[in-house]
Amino acid sequence: MGFKDLVAKLDDVLGEHDQGKALKLKDLTQLEQALEKKQAKYRERLSSGSPEETPAQTEVRLRVVEAQLAKLRELMAEASP
Repeated sequence: MGFKDLVAKLDDVLGEHDQGKALKLKDLTQLEQALEKKQAKYRERLSSGSPEETPAQTEVRLRVVEAQLAKLRELMAEASP
């Protein structure tokens, strides 16, 4: 799943949560795994000096993913019985 897709997916989940819809723990777990993979990819890209994008772009993406993970984990804690 691409960066933009992950951002959009979390926005959708947050929208559903704001509307009072029940969140499925399975869906949240899958999203968490995708975000963790993306986080690892960006950290590796920063440490290796990959030419795919500038380090500044990668750092911004990494910060966004880390913020999304934090918010998602808050939602998961709320969704857990």
